[in-house]
Amino acid sequence: MRGQIWAALLTVGLAGCGGGAEGSASDGATSDATAGASETGATGGDPCAGPTRCPVEGTWPLPKLSDYDFFQKPMRALVPKDGVVPYKVAAPLWSDAAGKGRYIVLPEGQTIGFDPGEGWVFPDGTIIVKTFFFDHDRRDPDAGARVVETRLLIREAGLWKPFTYLWDEAEEEATLIKVGKRINIDFIDLEGKPTTEEYIVPNVDQCASCHERDDKDELLGLVTHQLNIDVDVDGQTMNQLEWLAAKGMFSGTLPDVKTLPGFVDPFGSAPLEDRARSYLHANCSHCHRLGGGATNSGLVFLQWEETAAKYGVCKVPSAAGPGTGGHDYDIKPGLPDESIVVFRMNSLDPEIKMPELPNRVIDARGVQLIRDWIAAMPSTPGCSQF
Repeated sequence: MRGQIWAALLTVGLAGCGGGAEGSASDGATSDATAGASETGATGGDPCAGPTRCPVEGTWPLPKLSDYDFFQKPMRALVPKDGVVPYKVAAPLWSDAAGKGRYIVLPEGQTIGFDPGEGWVFPDGTIIVKTFFFDHDRRDPDAGARVVETRLLIREAGLWKPFTYLWDEAEEEATLIKVGKRINIDFIDLEGKPTTEEYIVPNVDQCASCHERDDKDELLGLVTHQLNIDVDVDGQTMNQLEWLAAKGMFSGTLPDVKTLPGFVDPFGSAPLEDRARSYLHANCSHCHRLGGGATNSGLVFLQWEETAAKYGVCKVPSAAGPGTGGHDYDIKPGLPDESIVVFRMNSLDPEIKMPELPNRVIDARGVQLIRDWIAAMPSTPGCSQF
């Protein structure tokens, strides 16, 4: 379903997204990120300027996902209507093997203030849509999937507000929920065996465990590093940022994308170091950074962090306990089995596992990637000689 969804998105979702300046990536000029999202600014747009995506009366959130009019019928196919713009990320967050459909909905006539890092400026009324689905057969992503939940982040009064919609058994409608939900997911595993796993739909308060930074919710995936990748558009390879710019999504002029930072596919063909650092950023840095929920750990898993000790190399943990597994260092070069990071990634014990939410399934490929990365590190005197 994953490939089918993206092909459908690019076929249907490329229609215009309202006004805004046409972007260009060819001249290398820097964008005016401080210009905000449009003439009305990042906090001045009318959230209900679009034709069908606001309630006639009342305020956010709407009771049913269909009330927003994001998708064509049947909704479960996740084919967006005009103005609902799909996007992909280079390094997805592991969510117990869920596939995700990601979309941006801007208020009509509004644009995004581009920033070469994480500081994209969105107008009020922007809706970020992410739908979670599970393949029926893990061996064949095109064999169909079960759509489970859709999460919205809605920009209102300069803040992001999270809402969750749970799909019904028939996958015809999704309803707003405030409490979490445990759902059994049936599928065929990679060995061809029928399997059932429990998936947890988080409650609204749990959204902050990943999205909160300095006491307010932030976007995670919609940053330059994640979107500066090539995508297939009608059979042609195109840089995703250039594609968004050509659709008038950004205010000002997009810089030359070759000068912009970018993550890599953690399981692609890029150098091991780049793949591991991209993975750790996507899966860990929302907490392990200044202002994040795990600031006191001293670990910084930002991809651009250059001090090895800050991303765990030969770093002594800030606290003892079961989470260390009896190991002395977060990352012990050349010795993944003696590294706390690998120990915690490979556990489902609530007192040990990392990331803390929502994992009920270990990301075996992710664990192997980080094992390979640590194993390839040269031994470090004073850390490995014990």
